[in-house]
Amino acid sequence: MINITIIWSGSDLITIEATGHSGYAESGHDIVCAVVSALTGNILNGLKLINVDYKSNIDENIPHFSVTVSKDISSAKMKEAQIIMKSAYLGLKDAFDSFPKYIKIKEKHND
Repeated sequence: MINITIIWSGSDLITIEATGHSGYAESGHDIVCAVVSALTGNILNGLKLINVDYKSNIDENIPHFSVTVSKDISSAKMKEAQIIMKSAYLGLKDAFDSFPKYIKIKEKHND
């Protein structure tokens, strides 16, 4: 199962973390893992594109992915970052809706 953790700070999505294998199919044929990998990988591409500060951690052996947007950015940059983060979040929720046996999403609120 892929465990996804979403961390909010107020209305801002600041962290997305995904850990584990879905177990849907063999490696290389697992469409659930492919969807989650594409969505999470594209977060980094988007944040690089808008030149925003973030921290990421990727370990392909576990597998594990996490990205946290810095809270110390301008409100304009945070607004741009939120489009990227929330778009990925919606995609991950769609993946969960399609494959609930293979994905678990937990949300935390740090208000």
